[in-house]
Amino acid sequence: MGKKKKIVPEFDQIAYSTKIPPLILDQKWHHLFPEGGKPKEVERLEQKLNKQLASQGGITNELKELKTIKSKLMKNIVVNMDEIGENGQETKKLQEDRRLITEINGRIEERRAELSRLQEEMEDNNARLMVETMEYCYQIMSSFEGEREELATWIAKMRTELKIKIIRKDYIEDKNREIYTYLHDIFGAQVLEAFDLRYDDEYKIAKQ
Repeated sequence: MGKKKKIVPEFDQIAYSTKIPPLILDQKWHHLFPEGGKPKEVERLEQKLNKQLASQGGITNELKELKTIKSKLMKNIVVNMDEIGENGQETKKLQEDRRLITEINGRIEERRAELSRLQEEMEDNNARLMVETMEYCYQIMSSFEGEREELATWIAKMRTELKIKIIRKDYIEDKNREIYTYLHDIFGAQVLEAFDLRYDDEYKIAKQ
């Protein structure tokens, strides 16, 4: 394969501004590469995105769990509001629920911020993977194009030679028919039949 050609800088800008789903989740993307034949940088980015997707899933599940727990605590507070004393003092249970809600709110904000940073990193790595994929594929197509042109030239040459040989074959067949007709008219069918048998026998011996 020839020297690796860099895609024009404008493409990098387009790639980084284009939002597409993670390439590693697209089976068509995997089909672009031969089995076990991905370039090292493509493999590195693929592994990185796999880890980031796993982290994203973990954070998303944790946020769901935190929201579920928070919802239960909020319901507990509403149900137990009648336990507030005459002086507006909350029971230890209510205080503990409020403390847990505050703690959960802080955890939710932390995980949301982490998820946002992770998604930005994933978009960046996905854009890098897009660039690497395009460079690899265009390199492959470029090498195929060179071979395609060679084959097209060879096919055109063979077609010309084939046409010449077909014309020559037709000429030989016409000439043989013409000669045979003249011989038939001159010497008659009986003589030709005898020579036909003789030459047929000689032809069979030559093939053995």
